[in-house]
Amino acid sequence: MARPEIRVEGIGVAPGVAIGPAYLYAAGAYQAEPEKLSPDAVEDELARFERAVARSERELGKIAVVARQKLGAASGGIFDAQTLILRDSQFYDAVVAYVREHASGAGWAVQSVLAEHRQRLEASPNASLRERAADFLDVQNRVLRNLQQGQAVSRIDTNRVVVAENLTAADVLLFSRRGVLGVVLDFGGPTSHVSIMARALGVPAVVSLHGLAGHVRPGDVLIVDGFSGAVVVNPTPETLREAEVKADRFARLADDRPMLIDAPSETRDGHRVALRANVEFREEFPLLQEFGAEGVGLFRTEMLFLTQGRALDEDQQYEVYRDAVVAAAPHPVTFRLLDLGGDKVLPMARREANPSLGWRGIRILLDKPDLLRPQLRAVLRAAAAAPDAAPAQILLPMVSGLGELRAFRRELAEVRAELAADGAEHRADVPVGIMVEVPSVALMAGAFARHVDFFSIGTNDLTQFTLAVDRGNDLVAGIYRELHPAVLGLIAATASAARDAGIPVSVCGEVAADPRVTPLLVGLGIGTLSASPAYLTLAKRVLRAFTLEEAQDLARRALRQPDADSVARLLDYFLACHNSDLAALLGLESAGDSLSDRVSARLNASDA
Repeated sequence: MARPEIRVEGIGVAPGVAIGPAYLYAAGAYQAEPEKLSPDAVEDELARFERAVARSERELGKIAVVARQKLGAASGGIFDAQTLILRDSQFYDAVVAYVREHASGAGWAVQSVLAEHRQRLEASPNASLRERAADFLDVQNRVLRNLQQGQAVSRIDTNRVVVAENLTAADVLLFSRRGVLGVVLDFGGPTSHVSIMARALGVPAVVSLHGLAGHVRPGDVLIVDGFSGAVVVNPTPETLREAEVKADRFARLADDRPMLIDAPSETRDGHRVALRANVEFREEFPLLQEFGAEGVGLFRTEMLFLTQGRALDEDQQYEVYRDAVVAAAPHPVTFRLLDLGGDKVLPMARREANPSLGWRGIRILLDKPDLLRPQLRAVLRAAAAAPDAAPAQILLPMVSGLGELRAFRRELAEVRAELAADGAEHRADVPVGIMVEVPSVALMAGAFARHVDFFSIGTNDLTQFTLAVDRGNDLVAGIYRELHPAVLGLIAATASAARDAGIPVSVCGEVAADPRVTPLLVGLGIGTLSASPAYLTLAKRVLRAFTLEEAQDLARRALRQPDADSVARLLDYFLACHNSDLAALLGLESAGDSLSDRVSARLNASDA
């Protein structure tokens, strides 16, 4: 008897539509058991550990070579990072000490040492940090497998959809050489290395499906929608036909992506809008060129610290920031200074009853000059790494008052003077902007605009604070709506103040990655959109389909809507009218006469 169709919703992390038979992949979860060694066997065990580490280094080196061949020179960073873990004193020396102190087998020592690092990351309330724990698990499995002389599993039948509880970035890369169609995972999130690699390789992927792998049989036909996050198991003939049409549309869009990347980033009537990338890690730098990013609109520098669990020194930061500036040249890189606190916690953090409204962002930096000053020195030095590039930009997080901005300017002046006295090569003309994510700043945008070089609107926190909704709380997730007219009103007020002051304004929140919202943001007066690189060509495709006047009219209508649902319907209709292929890809197939009639009726009512 035919099995019924199953439809589940996850998180789409790499755009595209895949259709094909399932391949169930169970990665080897290697386990070690406690083993007591005789004293004279300890040195032999340490030699065995060294051989396993050396073999793991060679494997990761080969994988990094493949990554660079497929994706460019800087794309082996994920695997370089894992290689560094192997020889890091907190791992290698700690395992050696454990074996000697406890006369323990090396496998148990590896497991024990890495467990502490993994547990710290897995316990973090920050999703990006929890996803970094996968790197430690990958290193653990690789070393244990080599201790046990196991073999890596990296081959599947061609043209399959891989279904697993989790994968490593190395798995995705090796599978791609076998023509994998798509990836479906029970765990993971949009900032995991798996997701980054899937986007880079153009492999449609959906994560966070929580148990789907246990309900899929080998060979089951799957539909993977990397846009909406939907996965369909055993689709009916009708569902399959719809998916095939959608996949064909995406294939046509993908075919002309190279031409689109070279096309001007402007509306149909020539109004320029810059499209920049949000990045967190070195391995994302090659994506800037691949997706035509005009620089980096948001470099989340805190992730470099959070993944290490400690502060990086000035030179360590400089190396990463320099590479970013070189990769983005001649376009700018906007370095958001350490945005710690809230759900992004370092060991120095204090326990707070309401961390989202507590010691975070610029407040921590001003209280901790030992964090702020090395980062400022590193950014100013890195800004000089590509002389012909646009200057790097400094972005201040969680600003709520002008006093914080004045205090920061004093710190910056002192750092500039120190660098000049040291004779260190640097740029002193680095623009300084602020995140507009607190309603007090949006409401006083005119006053702030006289003291900064640019605004960057963080819609994630702005929505949270405006609507009094914790965006990480499942109980109230349904009322966290970035399209709420109150939030849109604050965006419009900020853009208006920036325009009056003659300074640029961008949006770098997640809403900038939604092509439905592109016309609205342009109409509200936003001059730069910054999103995950893989979504930039979608935004450009929409951008080139409408005029500035049409976008401004859309914005006026949206600001008059009574709620977020009404705004969403308005945007769906606008996209369906201006780019039907993309509207269908985003699941707006109903955007025909029935939707047109419904929205037109509502628009007429709102205009009355």
